[in-house]
Amino acid sequence: MMAIEKVLGHVIRHIVTQPDQVLLHVVEAEGKYTVRVHVAVEDIARVIGSEGRTLRSLRHVAAAIGSADNKDVYVELVK
Repeated sequence: MMAIEKVLGHVIRHIVTQPDQVLLHVVEAEGKYTVRVHVAVEDIARVIGSEGRTLRSLRHVAAAIGSADNKDVYVELVK
């Protein structure tokens, strides 16, 4: 699942104002992957986006990458 980390990390680092504080952790449990995204407090709103659209789009991208491996992928923004 390195592809998910690489793609999401790249996109998120270009969205936020403090890219050096972006951390992604992929956790696998019961055949499902959860990508936990950690960003600076002031960048949380940027990652969520207007009405949650940016975060929803990131989740769609992660799901598309996971579907290639027949895996369920979830993206979780950690405060």
